[in-house]
Amino acid sequence: MIGAAILCLNELLSDYNEVDLQPNRLNLDSAIVLLRLAGNVSISGISEILRMQGYSNDSTGMVSQRLKDFGARLPNTLDIGRPTVVFYLSDEIYASGRPILVTIDPVSTAILKIQLASNCQADTWKEHFQSIESNDISARGLASDRGVGIVQGYQLFHEHLIWCSDHFHEFRGLTKLLRTLESQAYDAITKEAERLRVFNNARTESNLQKRLDEFEEAKADCEKKMSDYQHVSDVLELLFPGLYFFDLKTGKHRQQAKVKAELLTLMDLLDLLTLDKLQQETKSIRSHIDDICVCYQQVEVIYQPLSERISKENLEMIGLAWQHDHQSHQCKGARKKYHQNERDEWLAIVAPLLGKKSKELIDNAFEEFNGMVRTSSLIEMVNSQIRPYINECKGQISQEHLNLIMFYHNYHHYKSGKRKGKASIELLTKTKLEKDGLELLFETISQTG
Repeated sequence: MIGAAILCLNELLSDYNEVDLQPNRLNLDSAIVLLRLAGNVSISGISEILRMQGYSNDSTGMVSQRLKDFGARLPNTLDIGRPTVVFYLSDEIYASGRPILVTIDPVSTAILKIQLASNCQADTWKEHFQSIESNDISARGLASDRGVGIVQGYQLFHEHLIWCSDHFHEFRGLTKLLRTLESQAYDAITKEAERLRVFNNARTESNLQKRLDEFEEAKADCEKKMSDYQHVSDVLELLFPGLYFFDLKTGKHRQQAKVKAELLTLMDLLDLLTLDKLQQETKSIRSHIDDICVCYQQVEVIYQPLSERISKENLEMIGLAWQHDHQSHQCKGARKKYHQNERDEWLAIVAPLLGKKSKELIDNAFEEFNGMVRTSSLIEMVNSQIRPYINECKGQISQEHLNLIMFYHNYHHYKSGKRKGKASIELLTKTKLEKDGLELLFETISQTG
């Protein structure tokens, strides 16, 4: 032990000779691009880092010009070199009052086009969609919010294709109202408890009666607000699972007419409460009911060819497994594990029944079902990735900068989630990238230079 202690002390107290390692620095252009796109560093911040790292050129003007030159050589519309059909998700975000029109593919989340436009009117959106299709990326349909320009522009572009009203936006008013009712119920509980405390502190007979009346009034108000909240909560617990493409109890796929009938029944149940804001929401949903339910045509179209190769019972089990898999990506913690376990159990049951080609059949069915869309929430996720770049530029963003963002988004690999380890372009083309995204960026730039 003494010997070991002496060895440790000698190591700790001996002179430390620092090894002078030559830093493995990136070339200037690679450093600028990575700092801007991967690090979201401001132009001035990039300039400061370059100066500290000893690069010969580090001015903000040079950095800005280099990024602009790179972006100018990149397209703002994706071209994968072969015809493909996808479902469009479209939205618009704003930078200093100017709209940025964005369209993505929901399965891969690849940005199909990003455009800094002068307006978001129907003609502008029509041209936006036409430029995507001119690169052989055709639309099966569109999901978006009720933006007038998007909807009208899409109808001018392809009148015969379906447009799905985004469920997130359609029912957001109800979920916000539920939170309001919950808050009001808690406030009423607090008020009731306070009135009870005041009543218990009263001494004179006249004051006791007055405080008792106040307590009874607060109690009645509390019971009503709790009842209202519970009523709306119970209806919404029935509503949202009823919007899934597959019934989690039977595995049967939802049919448009049945979903419509169930939704109207639930709206009637909500109307039992005489709340003005609630009835405004139910009225709005009734007026949009056909647009809300049209998305279920997708599953009916997909289901028919699959049923020719897979029996009804087996297809229902695959549908159950897919729906649980889909929900597992929307949940966390115990709920996520529950859906994952359910998915695995249903797949374990159906796989032996499908025989030797079980994996091929299941993978094909999952791929088809993944293309079904009823919300545009994925484009909100993509927008949230674009937004920090806009904020860093204080809204003064250029089309060239957007081109860079689009390329980086499409070619960088996801670090987590169900797309972990894959780039959006790989998922869209079903082809693994042989080169790094940064290398492909400069290769594309050199080809157009």
